[in-house]
Amino acid sequence: MSGMVNIMNENNNITNFEPIFAMLNDELSKIGLSLVLICAGGFVLQLHGYRGTADIDAFFNTSIEISQVIRRVGEAFDINRPDELWLNNSISNMNPIPLDQYCDVVHNYSNLVVKVVNLEYLIGMKLVSARVQDLRDLAVIINDNNEIQPLDLLNKLKEMKFDIDIAMLLDAFEEARGMDWLNTFYQENETELRKLF
Repeated sequence: MSGMVNIMNENNNITNFEPIFAMLNDELSKIGLSLVLICAGGFVLQLHGYRGTADIDAFFNTSIEISQVIRRVGEAFDINRPDELWLNNSISNMNPIPLDQYCDVVHNYSNLVVKVVNLEYLIGMKLVSARVQDLRDLAVIINDNNEIQPLDLLNKLKEMKFDIDIAMLLDAFEEARGMDWLNTFYQENETELRKLF
């Protein structure tokens, strides 16, 4: 990566994706292709000031040419992993492509548009995958956003077509806000919660 802008921190997380996206756009332009990314996962968390990421999970239509371009860009910045490219669409195996109304454009180049899912949609995706890191991320997000309330969030996630288990959602809130908070919440919302269990 000699002669390129420093994009990594000491934890091998990418701190500056702009030069990477700019090169991706240039490479797409050279072969006359366009690409729309709908990013989720660690990249979105990073944009919101949470943990960093070393790759990008995104929804996008791929082809052999697109994969080759992604690989070349990753090699230029030395950010591909042995088993995975820096930009991958494996999240589409678990999640439906989000509707545009749940996404925001963060970069708009001539041949590349980079969108990100909103925080509520990201929460829904993390509840669906429910890996250990996802549950940790949820606790941090919930802890940092006191305005997020379980029943309101559940209704929004249902509108977004997520099938969320209320028990798992409440587990995330308990992890973030504690058992005392959860007990109070149960007492204050007993009637509504009975309909959901």
